[in-house]
Amino acid sequence: MTTPMLSSRLVRRIAPLALFAIVGSVVITTPFAQRSEAQTITGATNLSDTVSIGPPLIDGATTEIHVLGFNDLHGHLDGSTPGTLYGRYAGGASALSRLVKQRKAQYGGRSLTVAAGDSIGATPLTSALFEDEPTIIAENMMGLEFSSVGNHEFDRGQAALLRMQNGGCPKSGCLGAPYPETATAFGPYFWGANFQYLAANVTRKDGTDFLPAYGSKSFLSNGGTRIRIGVIGEVLQATPTIVTPRGIEGLEFGEEAAAANRAAKELKAKGITTNILVIHQGGGQTPTAAKAGDCNGQLAGSPILDIASKLDDSIRVIVSGHTHNEYRCIVTTNGVSRLITSAASFGRILTDVTLNVDNVSGSLISAKAVNTVVENSTNTDTTTRRVDDPTKSDPEVANLAAHYARLAAPKAARVVGKITGDMSNATTNANGEIPLGDVIADSQLKATQGDSQKAVFALMNPGGIRAPGFSVNQISANEAPGEITYNEAFTVQPFGNSLVTLTLTGEDIRGVLEQQFTGCRSQLTTRILQPSDGLTYQQDPAAATCEKKIGKIQIQGKDLDPKAKYRVTVNSFLATGGDGFAVLKNSTNNVGGDLDIDAMIAWFAANPAGIAPGSGTRITLYDSTK
Repeated sequence: MTTPMLSSRLVRRIAPLALFAIVGSVVITTPFAQRSEAQTITGATNLSDTVSIGPPLIDGATTEIHVLGFNDLHGHLDGSTPGTLYGRYAGGASALSRLVKQRKAQYGGRSLTVAAGDSIGATPLTSALFEDEPTIIAENMMGLEFSSVGNHEFDRGQAALLRMQNGGCPKSGCLGAPYPETATAFGPYFWGANFQYLAANVTRKDGTDFLPAYGSKSFLSNGGTRIRIGVIGEVLQATPTIVTPRGIEGLEFGEEAAAANRAAKELKAKGITTNILVIHQGGGQTPTAAKAGDCNGQLAGSPILDIASKLDDSIRVIVSGHTHNEYRCIVTTNGVSRLITSAASFGRILTDVTLNVDNVSGSLISAKAVNTVVENSTNTDTTTRRVDDPTKSDPEVANLAAHYARLAAPKAARVVGKITGDMSNATTNANGEIPLGDVIADSQLKATQGDSQKAVFALMNPGGIRAPGFSVNQISANEAPGEITYNEAFTVQPFGNSLVTLTLTGEDIRGVLEQQFTGCRSQLTTRILQPSDGLTYQQDPAAATCEKKIGKIQIQGKDLDPKAKYRVTVNSFLATGGDGFAVLKNSTNNVGGDLDIDAMIAWFAANPAGIAPGSGTRITLYDSTK
């Protein structure tokens, strides 16, 4: 039996009690088998392979419970934008929902559906125009039960995230309504998520939880007893370095393993000994046939492995995300084996984890995982244009997607400009320049050269340039080759950041450029900012010190003066220290400007013959040892 969901509004208020009411007595048994000789690893050399851990099962002693998981949906409501995976057109909430509902029907009342964050944020226009309400509604329709928060859940700030959970309309109104779930007798309304967002490692500065750390679900076992599965949700600890600082003001992001273990301890006190960690953190996939199924081979050096090595014994299954990779593998630390999964992104994969749980103790005996491609097209030839297959979609979610697509269509289809060559966001030269990044930075410079801003150059963060970029042959029914629609422009810059022109000293500018590299001025990850016209500089990433990584800097053809003051344009995300660029917070005389997407559209209008890819020559290499 499922812990009653009741109405989403009511369950949220009684969750701390009702979700964890103890049924019967608690029986303490030995934990999940830790003997190495009892472990089974089935290689994941093919997508269809199963990866499993645990000893042989005893018939009738356990109950199968299925955990259905996905991650990084990013508001892809239908199959038009997710793209391909393993040579097949795949993804979108409508196709994902169909498969989720099929599996739920197959498993009766013994399934649990979870998401590992980033369902919203960095979304296509059909969701983003309506503040991602459509994506939350789609997940309600597919029966999502628990989700960890992801870093992109904070894109619009913590208040907006709480609105996604609890419902209500933004100041602009619930623009996507009416739709069956959003209509009321009093007019349009957004009811919020029927599922529970979880954030075990996110607290307010006074120590109180921002959102619940965990939840649970109750099932009727084969033996007639009640068994319960705990779900702990988390986001990566480094979230403050990749979101707008203003949006998370007053929140603290703790170390993942420590927070998960605190939650596991509380769950144990409630008699729950089998817990799933649903976490928005993952790994970089490097599978080899020799190490198939082994996380140390597939995810070598990944953050999720360090987290897994520190977890409480009651957490043996980890549903991960963030890196947009597909994997299933086993990691064993101190004799404890754990299963780690990830379902790629955009709804292109559904993970199905089978838990075999002891009927008496509720402890996990074994687990196995299979990932399935969520196909959405009638044609399997991915060299041709995708053809939608309605039989592979959930009609309810497909109708929802169509409703919001119709509302967005007039704006989405408007041609805003032309390009003369392809500009992929994945095309990076040896110095870290992205031709599309140069173009975006140029648009921001041109938008802020007026009397009030007087910018001399602009910098664009590479993480704000989203796939797939611009392609001459990326065309729809109403555009010609080389033309760019508003929807395509928005897909590249979906965050709605405003431009900020600020004053920096020459010394601070050098500091910002040094801060692009890991370990310099507390930077965690190398991120090469994209320079506009007006800025050129030398770099040596291999230099022994941070100071030597940046050589000669010129602004508008003149050498940088460390004591002089310069007007520089960045987006609002960077201006508040986003992506770890804390030096930018030394600025003075900040002046707000247009939205980044509006600056891009204005740049297209100023170049009616078409915009060429950036030259990629604004950053050059030098040898710091000479």
